[in-house]
Amino acid sequence: MPKPLNQLYADQAVAICSREQAGQLLNYDHHVVTINGRPGVMLTNEWMPLEEHSPPFLLTVVFRYADRHPAAPAEIQLLVDGLRFQVRGQAR
Repeated sequence: MPKPLNQLYADQAVAICSREQAGQLLNYDHHVVTINGRPGVMLTNEWMPLEEHSPPFLLTVVFRYADRHPAAPAEIQLLVDGLRFQVRGQAR
């Protein structure tokens, strides 16, 4: 059975993005970024098509299988570095 969108994975981080940020990240679904020194896979496909998605834009980064996916370009990593992530299991 498929997992519902935005379901918490056992080892993940989440951050809220603006529509503009989501538009920049959208084409990098399943690309690897680094969060707190850990490589993780961005999940952005739930925002497609962007025009039909209403806020909030929740960026999920899963810290599993990062070795199986391509790295995001430096400008995408820079954008991700500016987001406030909540890592599952971390105090809010």
